[in-house]
Amino acid sequence: MNHLVLALISSDNPLPIPAPIGLLEILIVLTFILHIIFVNFTISLTAGAVGLEITGMMKKNSLFDKMAQICSFHASIHKSIAVVLGVGPLLIVSVLYTQYFYSSTILIGKAWMSLLILLIAAFLLLYIYKFTWVKFQTKKLLHLSIGLLAMLILFFVPLIFIVNVTSMLYPDRWGEANGFFESLFYYPQIWQRYLHFMLASLATGGFYMFVYFAYLKRKQKKLEQHEQALKLFGAKVGFWITITQLVTGFLLLFSFNTNIRMLYLGEDLLLTSLLIISIVLTVILCMLLYAAGYKDSANSFLASILVFMFVIGIMGWMRHELREAYLSPYLDEHPRTEERLESTLE
Repeated sequence: MNHLVLALISSDNPLPIPAPIGLLEILIVLTFILHIIFVNFTISLTAGAVGLEITGMMKKNSLFDKMAQICSFHASIHKSIAVVLGVGPLLIVSVLYTQYFYSSTILIGKAWMSLLILLIAAFLLLYIYKFTWVKFQTKKLLHLSIGLLAMLILFFVPLIFIVNVTSMLYPDRWGEANGFFESLFYYPQIWQRYLHFMLASLATGGFYMFVYFAYLKRKQKKLEQHEQALKLFGAKVGFWITITQLVTGFLLLFSFNTNIRMLYLGEDLLLTSLLIISIVLTVILCMLLYAAGYKDSANSFLASILVFMFVIGIMGWMRHELREAYLSPYLDEHPRTEERLESTLE
């Protein structure tokens, strides 16, 4: 390995890791999954609210406006949960991958520091968007502008995190990295990851609307017209975008380094099996969402929830294994403090 690359990587924190590494690896997968689901909900429901409000204005149909209002209500709830659940994975990744995560954060320091301002602005706009829905009925363009601005901020924020977590996988490129905006086109995977993430967000939001109103229907036995319409719309959005994800997933796979990509294409039994299982389950989920969206099948309700949970779990696991595969050569040269202490004792 290049000596210059090794010189760019600082030594790990001298304090030992405060828990077994295996336990932290399990926790980082679980906490990240919980966090990212609510991030997906927030982004997709905000986009859904804006898109449906535009449709209602163009068609002059109050049905779409009612559907949009429901989306905005749910988006403002989930954004708070997403922030709270983000603390866990952020702390764990900074412990497990200290010299990689902090270095990549410093390289985009200004963009990272802007996150606080961006999120505060987006959350305030979401509250205004939600609570002025009735008051601004005669000022639709102003109301739509508020929601659109919140949506654009929420669409931009993931790029900062994606650059951050992608940069940490490429210590060999740190020497020529030059800030956030240049990094968008400097590191591999950035735009493939972003596309895959945004489509996953939209699909997850559609699935959420389907599950929420399917549950409400089982409980109340009847839905209002706009609620039934939003339920079927959510299932159709989830179906079509999940179909698209089968393509974007392979675009992401082929953006990996060749040696990493081949691990998923036969060289590593675990990673290849996870990839195959995720594809099969995604196809099954598409079939269930098709039945839900076009046939309004109640039987697909519980089955789709179960399959969705498995898909999300496998995706989270694969994401962790990908990070480990990229960083394993560097971790061998710069072992974690706990590992170094153990080897010294032996």
